[in-house]
Amino acid sequence: MWMLDRDREHSVRTLQLYLTPTEASALSDKLRRLLVDPEGGEHDHVLSDDASRDLSFSLITANKLRDIARYTKVEQRVLQEK
Repeated sequence: MWMLDRDREHSVRTLQLYLTPTEASALSDKLRRLLVDPEGGEHDHVLSDDASRDLSFSLITANKLRDIARYTKVEQRVLQEK
């Protein structure tokens, strides 16, 4: 698992999420959709109920990590961390 703080452009080791039931349901549904094709280049977002926060997520696989150039420089740095 890798987490990126896009605002500060650095990795996050520990993250706590506080989701409403609607937000949690949207996250679950969208993750299930991504799992249909884990190698696909798709990503998705869940917005907070008031649209003031954005959770962006994608699936990572060994194949995707081998093609690290497909990611931005900051994403590459985070994805190469252990």
